[in-house]
Amino acid sequence: MSGCAAGRTMLLLTVDTESTMAGLRPLPPEAMVYGRVDGGTYGIERIMDCCDAHGLKATFFASTLEGLFHGEDHVRRMCATVLERGHDAQLHVHPNWWQDNFARKALIRYSFDEQLEVLGLAVEAYRKACGAAPLAHRGGGLWANGDTLRALGELGVPIDASVAVGYHDYELGDGVEPANVPRRLGGVVEVPVTTFAQMRVGGWAPRRNYDLNADSLAELGFVLDRAAASGAAAVSLLMHSFSFIGRDSESTQFWPSAVELTKFERFLDHVAARDDIEVVTFRELAGRLEAEPELLDGPDFSPTAGLWLTYGRSWERFHTGWKSKTFALGLPLAAAGLAALVIASVWWLVS
Repeated sequence: MSGCAAGRTMLLLTVDTESTMAGLRPLPPEAMVYGRVDGGTYGIERIMDCCDAHGLKATFFASTLEGLFHGEDHVRRMCATVLERGHDAQLHVHPNWWQDNFARKALIRYSFDEQLEVLGLAVEAYRKACGAAPLAHRGGGLWANGDTLRALGELGVPIDASVAVGYHDYELGDGVEPANVPRRLGGVVEVPVTTFAQMRVGGWAPRRNYDLNADSLAELGFVLDRAAASGAAAVSLLMHSFSFIGRDSESTQFWPSAVELTKFERFLDHVAARDDIEVVTFRELAGRLEAEPELLDGPDFSPTAGLWLTYGRSWERFHTGWKSKTFALGLPLAAAGLAALVIASVWWLVS
């Protein structure tokens, strides 16, 4: 196993930077990218503030095709905001902005020729905004297939970061199965969003993305610790430009989420305290791979959080929806029911 410098596991802090949509309605960049709500700033600048306070840098995957709707200045401003502070900007492609086809969201729904065209347009928009070619790409919605990788290879983009094992059914071509660790697929290096099993019951092992908003602080720390202990070459955390923003069901009202902001700050405290973790950007990774092609070699990595951490998340995220509430309340009720059944059975046997 080669892995990172001095045997350390690399951590990639990645932020999908986009105005996104509510259904088929584009949302305002001021809220979704910059987080300007309630008189504060809770978007990409706040994320960089948190990282800078810990001496760390993140990679912001900029949705360049949004310029077809919001204008080129929007893309230029996103990239400049990131680059001027010494962070990394790479390419994020939501193809539904192309030709205003808002309902056609997944790259895999496009033919190879269409993907080559739409990715080419996105690359050119990135060049105009950043003054250089992109070194990494992430498909919108974490959608990608073998045609995506072929198109990126033809366009000279050396790294893809779209795959998340268990999130979609990935058809990567030539019978290749998705992996939870970085590897070379033809002429492109795939650096997946890390996933982990919530629990394992026989062959059932539901997976979860390593995602700031989706996971508990305990799960975030657990996956990172297990990666370092196992010698995994790299772990990739998923965030969004609106990770610190709450919104109503219609996406018409926005507010800051102090819970998610605090979670990120505490996670970075955990990262900074470890000397076996090295935070790198995709630009740094691409440069180092040229000199050290074996840098990403390492063992497979597929941790299982287990029932206790999964249950703990249900309480931490109790406010987020019915699934968390059901699991948080249902497990102790089920345990109590089982205990009552056992007691009743014993009582019946001895009476």
